[in-house]
Amino acid sequence: MQKNRSIDKVKDRRLKILWSSNGLWTNSGYAVYQRDLLWRLAADGWNVAQVAFWGLTGYPITLHGEDYGFPRAKIKIYPKMSNDWGDDAMLLHGKDFGADATFCMQDVWTLDPNILRQVKCFIPYCPIDKSPTPLMVTERLRFAYKIISFSEFGYKELEKSSFASTLILEGTDPDIFKPMDRMACRKEIGLPQDIFLFGMIAANKENPPRKGFQEALEAFKKFQDVHPNSGIFFHCQQPAPTGFPIKQFAHTIGIDMNKLFFMEDYKAIYGSDSHSIVKEINAINILLHPSQTEGFGLTVAESQSCGVPVIVNNTTSMPELVIDGVTGEICDIQKVGRFTNDLSFVYPADVDSLYRKMENLYNRLQTEENKIKSDCRNHILNKYDINKQVKDKWIPLLEELQLELLGPVANK
Repeated sequence: MQKNRSIDKVKDRRLKILWSSNGLWTNSGYAVYQRDLLWRLAADGWNVAQVAFWGLTGYPITLHGEDYGFPRAKIKIYPKMSNDWGDDAMLLHGKDFGADATFCMQDVWTLDPNILRQVKCFIPYCPIDKSPTPLMVTERLRFAYKIISFSEFGYKELEKSSFASTLILEGTDPDIFKPMDRMACRKEIGLPQDIFLFGMIAANKENPPRKGFQEALEAFKKFQDVHPNSGIFFHCQQPAPTGFPIKQFAHTIGIDMNKLFFMEDYKAIYGSDSHSIVKEINAINILLHPSQTEGFGLTVAESQSCGVPVIVNNTTSMPELVIDGVTGEICDIQKVGRFTNDLSFVYPADVDSLYRKMENLYNRLQTEENKIKSDCRNHILNKYDINKQVKDKWIPLLEELQLELLGPVANK
C-alpha cells in the first residue's frame, strides 16, 4: 500500500488527459510505471483516463484510488475496441472523454498512421530500443504533437533521426521497492537459504529470446562449474508458446537442474504484483538482465532500489541505468549483431564477458555487500525516484501543455 496522498483542488488542472497502454492492474512493466505515474497525477488534480488495450474488453470501468493509497482520486478506464493495439480506441474513446491530449506508452510502430493523423494532440511516451530507430517508428512519430523519451538512449537516437523530444526518465517507487530481509523473502517464496542466487524477472515471448535467457544460462553454466552452490531463479512474466525453452536448454548444456528455480507460470501471470516481485528481488543476490533490446528496463531500476546489483548488456538503454563497477556490471556485446526485419540491429550479450562480470560482482559482494546495497539504493533515489520525477518533470510539462492548448484561466 502506498502512502496516502490527497487531491489538490486549488491548482489549475483543466487539461483532460487520455493514456493508452496496458491496463493499470496488469503488472506489465508499462502498467507498473503508469500506475505509479497516473495515480500521482490524478491525486494532483489532473483529469486522467486510460485506454487499456491490454487488460480490458467490453465496457468502461472506473478505478478508485483508495486501494492504491490515493484517496478520492479516480481514473476512468476504457476498453480496447477492434484494433489490438488501441489506436481506434485512442481516437473514439478520446472523443467520448473529451481529451485535450492523448498520450500512449507502447511501441508506436503497431499503430495505424491513418488513425494517428486524427487523434487529438497525440503524444507518445516513446520506447526506442534499437539503433538506428526503425523506419516504422519514425513514420508514426511524424503525427506526434510532442514526443517524450524515457531513456537517454532513446533521446539521442531520435536526435540522430532528426526528431526533437523531451526527456523524462522512467522511474520506480522506492516506498515499494526497498531492501528487505533476504532469508525471510526466500523462506516465503520457497527458495533455499544457503545458496548464491541469481535471478531473471522478464517476459519470455520470443525465440531468439530478446531478454537474453540463452546467454544468461550459458554464462551461468560456467559460473556453476566453479561455484556448485549457486542457483538461478526465473520469474517469466508473460510466458508464451513462442518463448524460449529455458528448462530444456539448461538440461541440454548440462546445468544442474536442482539449482534452477521457477515461479509457477499461472502465478507469474495472474498472481503477481509489485508487492510480490519486491520479495523476489530481495531474495536474490544479483539480477541478470543481459537483454538484447530495452527501451528502458524497469526491473533494473527496481532491483537497485532494493539494494540488489544488476548485470546488464552493453546495448540500448541498459548501460545508463547502472553505475558500472558500483551498482552493477556491464557486459560486452557480441561483435556481430543480428539484423532484424525492421532494418535495425540487436546485439546479444557476449557469454564469456557475462560470465566474467558474474565472477566480478560475486567477488565484490563477499566483502562489499553493504556498500553495494547502499550505492544501489542511493543511485535510484537520486535519479529514478518516481515522486521526484512527477514533481520536477511531469507536472511542469502538463502545466505548460495546458497553457499551450487551453490558454490561461480567464479573469473573472
